[in-house]
Amino acid sequence: FFMDRRGRTRSRIHFGNEKHLLFQLQTYGIPIPDDSPLRQVNGTFSLASHRQWLQNRQAQEMKVAGTDEMLKTFFPHRFDVLFGRSTKVRSHTGNLRAMHLVNLWQVRYDGAPNRARKAEISERIVGIIHESQGRFLKWEETGWVEVDDDTARDKIAHYFRNQRRTKTG
Repeated sequence: FFMDRRGRTRSRIHFGNEKHLLFQLQTYGIPIPDDSPLRQVNGTFSLASHRQWLQNRQAQEMKVAGTDEMLKTFFPHRFDVLFGRSTKVRSHTGNLRAMHLVNLWQVRYDGAPNRARKAEISERIVGIIHESQGRFLKWEETGWVEVDDDTARDKIAHYFRNQRRTKTG
């Protein structure tokens, strides 16, 4: 196993069982979804989902070239806030973190004298999420697409209203 100097600085060899290795990858911020080729199925690795991902990615890049359309993301990152109603979306770490931030700011939000001040608080939370490399993503047909800041602020405002409802209800 020979590599040039640059390759050695970018590579790291890990040993252990599948669960340990997947955890190690996730600590570096590499998401491992259920259909990842790195997951074993019946004791063997499957490249079918990886090939499908490559085909989808190539098709998107060819479609996007020369247009204003945005590239879609297939695997949300740890701090991304996802739009959707499923349990998997609600339990995503980025959504849980956003809810935690909303809990921290709830008293200030409820005490805000007007809608403009509430919007400022929501914008601040959006900023905190962006500062940690988080994005606000919405599912569209074949992948996740980043939404604009106004839509992200509306999502955070929805979290505030929903949090208030669950506390009083």
